[in-house]
Amino acid sequence: MIFFANHTLSLGDQRARSCFEAVGGEDMDIRNVMVPIDFSQPSRMALDYGVDLARVFQARLTLVHVMEPQPVLEGASAGEIARIELERREAALQQLGELVAPEDEDDLDLRIVLRSGNAKKEIATAVDDQNVDLVILGTHGRGRLGRLILGSTTEGLLRRLHVPVMTVSHVMAPGRFKRILLATDLSDSSHAAFTFALDMARKLGGDVLALHVMGGPMLAAAELGIPTETNESALEEVRRRLRTLAMEGKAQGVAVETSIADGAAATSIMQAATENQAELILLAIESKGLIERRLLGTTAERVVREAPIPVLAVPVSLNAQREKAEQAR
Repeated sequence: MIFFANHTLSLGDQRARSCFEAVGGEDMDIRNVMVPIDFSQPSRMALDYGVDLARVFQARLTLVHVMEPQPVLEGASAGEIARIELERREAALQQLGELVAPEDEDDLDLRIVLRSGNAKKEIATAVDDQNVDLVILGTHGRGRLGRLILGSTTEGLLRRLHVPVMTVSHVMAPGRFKRILLATDLSDSSHAAFTFALDMARKLGGDVLALHVMGGPMLAAAELGIPTETNESALEEVRRRLRTLAMEGKAQGVAVETSIADGAAATSIMQAATENQAELILLAIESKGLIERRLLGTTAERVVREAPIPVLAVPVSLNAQREKAEQAR
């Protein structure tokens, strides 16, 4: 069951000033930003980011809420069940309406989508139905061991959605995304994530730090066609590829710094983000198939779970070069 509020809404004064500042340059192809809402504090934080990004990209903002099925009351008639379901829908719509304020209705092109069923399945379906280009998810608090609890819904969506997914936690306040850390394995398939990072940096007036971790699972020299007889030959090839990224960024008007780390990939990524005052970590997620993809081993999973700043996971194809060649034939 789905309901569309086909009128424009916007958020209140507390969110009136965008923390993202658009600058000149070519527009990113983000026309619809979706934020799943479960009325928790993390989802409200995700909404803050969604509002700001929708304004910067002049995109539609779509809020989706999924009502989980409730047990049917024993002995309840069909009419009573229908009445209870209607009351639940009206209550959810009222709560969603309280997230927006009419005085800002000119700021946003906002759509509310209400669905019933399994959250992961319904959100994924809504992404397709609404032609969503970016999903922003709130992740829930810290567990007893200090690790961020990703949550089954968030993890499931990261694995199956075919659009970029940003995860944010309630422990963070919105930043300006002026400094984007791109963790790259320098493979051909990961170049799509680099292009995405350049587009975002150009739109937000920021810069990019392209980080490559030598010692962790983000690099297998053989996969890049690098001679593995010596560490120095592999290192020189990594430097060459990073220089190519910096030159590409310069040609597009974006400052791209490069860095090489050696050690555990997830730890190196988060340490570099802290040391360089990054406000966003961007990772590539490799496609496993049409429905599900795998994260970059434990690296991306740990970064998404533990990073103190938002993480943007961009899906890329493992067969990007092969697909491009086939299309050119």
